Amino acid sequence: MAEKRVILVGDHRQLPHLLEPAVESEMAEIQNFTEEQGKALHDSLFERLWKQLKDREVIDGFPRVVGKVCAWINVPHLPGNSERRLGTSRSWTRNDEAQVVAKEAVRLLNSCDAHTTIGIITFYSAQRDLIFEHLAQVGIAERDPDTQGWRISPSWQMTAGGEERFRVGTVDGFQGKEFDIVLLSIVRSNTENIPTQTPDNLSQFESAANRKYGHLRLDNRMNVAMSRQRRLLISVGDKQMAIGANAEVAVPALSSFLKMCGGPDGIVR
Repeated sequence: MAEKRVILVGDHRQLPHLLEPAVESEMAEIQNFTEEQGKALHDSLFERLWKQLKDREVIDGFPRVVGKVCAWINVPHLPGNSERRLGTSRSWTRNDEAQVVAKEAVRLLNSCDAHTTIGIITFYSAQRDLIFEHLAQVGIAERDPDTQGWRISPSWQMTAGGEERFRVGTVDGFQGKEFDIVLLSIVRSNTENIPTQTPDNLSQFESAANRKYGHLRLDNRMNVAMSRQRRLLISVGDKQMAIGANAEVAVPALSSFLKMCGGPDGIVR
């Protein structure tokens, strides 16, 4: 009957309850049990709940972030790369990534207590709007009738203590703000090659790196985006963009963060 959380305390490998064979047969006949339902009678309620939670762990892909400070949720390049959204001249989107970000935010909002604050940061306004669209499908975001822009639905706007509970926006909207957990949508995903940097090709390297990474190369924006969390920063995007010697030079902050996620203080999934 719990609305948000059930905590199991005990051992699911203890002996199951005892069944009276006559009662078991009568129940199976009256209820017209399937073979699977009949077998379920022999599992304790505790064991059934434990198995269901383990199954949901696999389905939801729940990261074991207890005691961690960083995480990376990989959204591979295929099937969807980043692209400019129709009707915008400069703003980039990545729909597969926006779906993952929205799903993870919903999971966190439902699993964390009412005092936990969560932020979603992206470098592109079109990606922000796309994330809002996915959140609106599950009732967490809605159109503002006055401005016709997006806003968080009232029931998710504030914590029990009156603090802003959930925000979705570009880096500029997070300047000076902090949240317990921050999801960072990387957006850029492509297979463009950039030359290895040498003293003779600095100009070519910079041009190619800028085309490949865009805003991810702006140190001040990366600094703001990666320092808004109090407890946990989760980067969501194509991890291949942060791997390799060229990435270490072109986007050092992103490359270092991925390495940290792969260490004892983080998780990559």
